[in-house]
Amino acid sequence: MVDNKQIITIGISGASCTGKSTLAGWLQKIFPNSTILHQDDFFKKKEQLPIDPKTNLANGECPEAIDFKSFIDSLYELHTSTSLVKTFKPKKNNHIHNDIESNELDELVKELNDQVQNALSEKGKELNFVLVDGFLLYINSDVVKELDIKLFLKADYDILKSRREIIYGKKRLGRRWVDPPNYFDNVVWPNYYKINKHIIDRTEGVKGDMEDMLNDLIILESNNLSRLSNNIEYVVKTILNFIYIK
Repeated sequence: MVDNKQIITIGISGASCTGKSTLAGWLQKIFPNSTILHQDDFFKKKEQLPIDPKTNLANGECPEAIDFKSFIDSLYELHTSTSLVKTFKPKKNNHIHNDIESNELDELVKELNDQVQNALSEKGKELNFVLVDGFLLYINSDVVKELDIKLFLKADYDILKSRREIIYGKKRLGRRWVDPPNYFDNVVWPNYYKINKHIIDRTEGVKGDMEDMLNDLIILESNNLSRLSNNIEYVVKTILNFIYIK
């Protein structure tokens, strides 16, 4: 795939507030010729969101809230067009996360960027990288088959609820959505568990319908920010191994 397309796609999925956009942002600093495709850019309009039957609230946490056709079309185009990777830009001000300032991370990025540049030089050709950030990446076979590397960030209920309250609990610049009361408990968490049951149960030895397509899925723990540097380093190593193998 890499030899003829020269494009590598990296899926970064997980529950809301697991740090998907943060990880994607740091990886973009490390990999040249990279862009980020945010699944959040394909949310339907608020008035088009399905209504949760139990709470009577607009449900932005289910597959029906995403325009999957447009998302899959964009993903396919990025995976097959080198020129589009270089010019593609996500929507502005739509991806809010807490910026992390860390001298340790800055130094790690420089070190890993050097490793990546050396690896690309050894390959003797230019590669392009698409970082696919989305909370619903592993439920649709058309999405999964376009992902060369598949990552899933996992965090505990209490951690996710606390982060969600900070990020979505009040109005913020560039974001119109504010969580209604008890939205995490009534909508976010139940939908996360239901949608990702085939991944969550797999750790307990239960096989899901998409087991074959997700047999190379990498699960990363994201409870603590202290894990971020380890996760970044592990993901870069995984991508470099993929480059060498291909």
